[in-house]
Amino acid sequence: MSRGDTDKLDELEHRVYSGVSKLRGIDLGDEVEVEILSQLVGSRRTATEIVEGIYGLGSRDEGFSSSYTRVRRGIRRLEARGLVSTNLLGRDKPYRLTDLAIINLARIGGESKQVRSLPRIDLVAYLATTGLSVPVVVLGSEWFKISDIGVVVLFAAFFFLLGASFVRFLQTLRRVF
Repeated sequence: MSRGDTDKLDELEHRVYSGVSKLRGIDLGDEVEVEILSQLVGSRRTATEIVEGIYGLGSRDEGFSSSYTRVRRGIRRLEARGLVSTNLLGRDKPYRLTDLAIINLARIGGESKQVRSLPRIDLVAYLATTGLSVPVVVLGSEWFKISDIGVVVLFAAFFFLLGASFVRFLQTLRRVF
C-alpha cells in the first residue's frame, strides 16, 4: 500500500469516527439502524422495500428472510426510541421518519444537542401532577383536613398541572408518531 492510500484511509477513518460520534446522540445500535434511517429519509417504505434497498435482495432470493428479520428488529428498536413510525392499521404498512428523527438528523452537522423523546420538563410536569394527585384523592377522607381556601388552591394547582401535562403529552405524541 502506498503512502497516498494510507492517507486516504486515515482520512476516511477520521470522517467515519467523527460521524459516528455525532450519531451517538441519537443512540443508534448498529449499522442496520443507520441504513434504515438513510432509506427512510424523504420517503415512506415498507420493510420489504428497506431490505431491497439495503441488501439488494428480493422476497424470493435466498437470505431474504434473515435480512428481513434483521431489518424488522432494527425498525422495532428505532420505533421504541421514537425515530420511526408507521400507521397503526392497514396492510403493508410503510414506515417513515418521525419529526423527532428529522430534527435530530438535521442537528448532526451542527453543534446543538440532540432532542430527547421525553424532555426533562415533561418528566417534571408528569411527576408533579402525579404527586399532587395524591392529596387530591386523599382530600375526601376524614383524616386529611385543610381549610376551604386550601382545597381551592390544591384543586386549582392540580387541574393546572393536569392540563399542562396533557398538552405536553400530546406534543410528545405528535413529535414521536
